[in-house]
Amino acid sequence: MTGSDRARSLEQPVLWRRESSGGGMDIAGARRSAARIASALRRTRATSAMRDLVSHLTAAVRARPRPPADVPELCRALCQEMSVRRGGRPVDLRFERFPDEIAVTGLWVEFEDFDLVIIEERAEEMQQLVILGHELWHLHAGHAHHHAAAADALAKRPGWDSVALTVAARDGSRAADEAEADDFGHRLAAAFRPFVSGRGSGARPGTVQRTLGYRGGGAR
Repeated sequence: MTGSDRARSLEQPVLWRRESSGGGMDIAGARRSAARIASALRRTRATSAMRDLVSHLTAAVRARPRPPADVPELCRALCQEMSVRRGGRPVDLRFERFPDEIAVTGLWVEFEDFDLVIIEERAEEMQQLVILGHELWHLHAGHAHHHAAAADALAKRPGWDSVALTVAARDGSRAADEAEADDFGHRLAAAFRPFVSGRGSGARPGTVQRTLGYRGGGAR
């Protein structure tokens, strides 16, 4: 082997390493692009599903023979309609006072035979609707993480000690799931804002009915 051949053979591994390194960077870039595309597709699907669920729930509440008398009754009606949408699996609702040391205002707990949504009883009416929507989206989407500390605190209260709360561990997708749930909560609350505003202004029952799309009939 001549001196020039030896020099070329020594250079070849260096060139190969550079090409391999460049290829690795391209793969990493492709993975990042794929992740961004997947995230965008997820947001698009989630947005479409949110619109569909808000539309379904608002239409179902409007189709009821009697409009809700107040926000707690509206929240219960929404849970009942969510139960119907899910094939009859009960979605129970409770208004509780969460411990002040826990920064939680809502909780969804999955039991063997039913689901339970808990809302902070001290929250303002519009905020209660946002909280309800937030937890209903977790339920609808099947998000696996819950507020373990809040569930443990509530489980220690009288009447809860015999109930086994099913609370899964938080996972890596929690931030994205929380953002989706917040989005849906505000969408649902916005759909019923006229109802809350109509009640708050001291409107007559007929006015409240019109805010929910009722066209006569009234309570029976």
